[in-house]
Amino acid sequence: MSRPLLPLKAGAIVFTLLWTAWMMWWSGSFSSANVIILALCGAAVGYLWYRAMRWQFERMGMLQRREDRPD
Repeated sequence: MSRPLLPLKAGAIVFTLLWTAWMMWWSGSFSSANVIILALCGAAVGYLWYRAMRWQFERMGMLQRREDRPD
């Protein structure tokens, strides 16, 4: 894990957990199928949030672009 991305990855994990917990509370159903589906959806939403924020931060100049990073 590279250091500049560490806060972004931690934020994505927190966002995933909060989104999943909110959806479980909002649905009101805690059946095993519902929990599994919401956990999978939460993982997908967290990943998409991470990719969108990384793209935005690179675009704003807050993160180095992939092309500019040393190998």
